[in-house]
Amino acid sequence: MEFYKVDVFTDKPLRGNPATVVLSILEENIMQSLAFELNVSETVFVDEVDGKFHLRFFTPNTEVNLCGHATIGAFYVLKLKGLRNGKYKAITRAGEVEVEVGDLIWLKVVEPEIVGYGLKGLEDLVKVEISDSTVVDVGIRIGLAEVRDFETLMKLKPDLRLAKFCKRENVVGVHFYTFDSKFDACARFFAPAVGIPEDPVTGTANSALAYYLNSSDKLAKDYYVFEQGHALGREGLVHVRLSDGVWVGGRVVCIAKGTIEI
Repeated sequence: MEFYKVDVFTDKPLRGNPATVVLSILEENIMQSLAFELNVSETVFVDEVDGKFHLRFFTPNTEVNLCGHATIGAFYVLKLKGLRNGKYKAITRAGEVEVEVGDLIWLKVVEPEIVGYGLKGLEDLVKVEISDSTVVDVGIRIGLAEVRDFETLMKLKPDLRLAKFCKRENVVGVHFYTFDSKFDACARFFAPAVGIPEDPVTGTANSALAYYLNSSDKLAKDYYVFEQGHALGREGLVHVRLSDGVWVGGRVVCIAKGTIEI
């Protein structure tokens, strides 16, 4: 089987968010074992049936219903293999999703919804001033928290208490952001409650941020670019457009390819 190692939300190797793409769907226990062997945050298995692409996503430990950056990485690989620019359907365990292939690869996400304002106790937990916070549901609930500047953002060091906080507030993680950025905002995403101390570059969290900024008129636009990953040395850019739904997109770079023999 062919496999590809890609970095998503970047055009620079060893930046962005990594994923492995395997061009085959196998027995479930074999896919899980391979994901453990390949040992990146997400391994996506891809197969085409009747003109639609079927995707399965595995972390090293479990299968997940959908992964945004791995979906974008998978369709970049399919483009390398000859897939033409255009819109396609992807069948996942979360349902059918729409993908657009072009200069950037775009994924249409679940229509976001603001489900709460204020994350009580977060400021005391992280020991920095938070000027605004809210919760947005994008299929998963994301906490958003605005901090003053880039320096404050980089100094954040949430500990295991944040995992308890996220469980109490019923959010997957907290997406801290600042407008002190060369782009629309700079962010960091922490989700220790689901085993992710810090995610390098996060499509779903940035789609939640774009929707909130647009809805609240804090920075009302129909196209955003967010930077993330600086604290981990994996800088990347997430593009979000609000037109005919909410689309998350980015560039991808392939850093390795080969064959798997089992």
